[in-house]
Amino acid sequence: MNRFFVATPLDFEKLALAEMKEVWPFLLGKDAKPHSLPFPEVTVLEGGFEFETELFIGLQLNFFLKTANRVLLRMTSFKAKDLPKFYQKFKALPWIDFLPHAHVEWEVAAQKSRLNNEKRLQESAEAALTEIFKGVKGKETCASIYIRMDDDNCTISLDSTGEHLHKRGWATLKGEAPLRETLAAILLKEIIGNSNPAETAQITLLDPMMGSGTFLCEARALWAGQFVRDFAFKKWKRAPKLFQSSSFALNYKLPATHPFKAYVGFDIDADMIPAAEGNFSEVERQLQAVQKAAFVKAPHKFIHGNSLEASEDVGPSWLVVNPPYGERLPVAGSGGLKALAKLLCERHKPLKLGILYPEKERLGTVPAGYKLLKEVKINNGGLRCLFTVLTRL
Repeated sequence: MNRFFVATPLDFEKLALAEMKEVWPFLLGKDAKPHSLPFPEVTVLEGGFEFETELFIGLQLNFFLKTANRVLLRMTSFKAKDLPKFYQKFKALPWIDFLPHAHVEWEVAAQKSRLNNEKRLQESAEAALTEIFKGVKGKETCASIYIRMDDDNCTISLDSTGEHLHKRGWATLKGEAPLRETLAAILLKEIIGNSNPAETAQITLLDPMMGSGTFLCEARALWAGQFVRDFAFKKWKRAPKLFQSSSFALNYKLPATHPFKAYVGFDIDADMIPAAEGNFSEVERQLQAVQKAAFVKAPHKFIHGNSLEASEDVGPSWLVVNPPYGERLPVAGSGGLKALAKLLCERHKPLKLGILYPEKERLGTVPAGYKLLKEVKINNGGLRCLFTVLTRL
């Protein structure tokens, strides 16, 4: 058994854990069929959670976790108060089983420990790897190794993810100040809440200020795997052979459904319409490649126009929006963000509205005919925000 750490945005550890529980039954065993392992015992920590499972199973979480940042393989944990002990412990790890050479990237952090010089820790680890792989050259980095010292406790991990998990492998075109896909998935799950698939299947998801369509693309593939992009573990010497196959994704038995009835977006920037169309089409193309005959094309419509002046008859709808801030907001001169929720509710009459505000712009008055369902604190690129969800009375 191997120990894993799933890193998540702060305060959303349990949301990512719930997501792991959803996909757990669909993960594959080494025979390329759904596995039969019980769900592991999990320790929830600040910024993620730890658990033990087979290497083959844990690595697959990279394909499916939409609200997590990355998946780390814990190599070891031990007490260390001097560099010689750290060097020996590091060198004794089975790096030769995972890495082809010593050219790696480092993530080193130290606090409240006698070994608090991050540069010297990295130099010691580099010396150990150079000794292990003596004479073996590597032109490109083959892995990222994480070293954490906290209160003299050393934890060494090998990154199985590579690029941050918000890199889905389908958003090729971006607008101004785009929302990270990881955060978009979190906010979508917050607005969905306890609604079941039968309920959301009757709802059109509408983004009135869609930009390049991050919310709509993320919603389309919220319960599908991401198989096109590369992951760090595929470079490991112990990388499961199944995942090297171009057709391995065809073995998964996840239901081929899209969560919402349809997807509609507005944007006042004409350039964003083809950008959103291109991104959404790429999502659909990748889903179809895996789902084959079970694939169902999702109805969608992206409209060049001001959603505060125009509307579209879409039937029962939910609105989700990450509006531009400051002067870029169309209503900046008439109440700004605090007036936006009222205008959107009056114009589109959604059953639910989820809107992302800077915390300092907190919604004071709930629009007539609506009630406050929840306010979720979230860090959006260093800006403290609230995702406010309203529901119609």
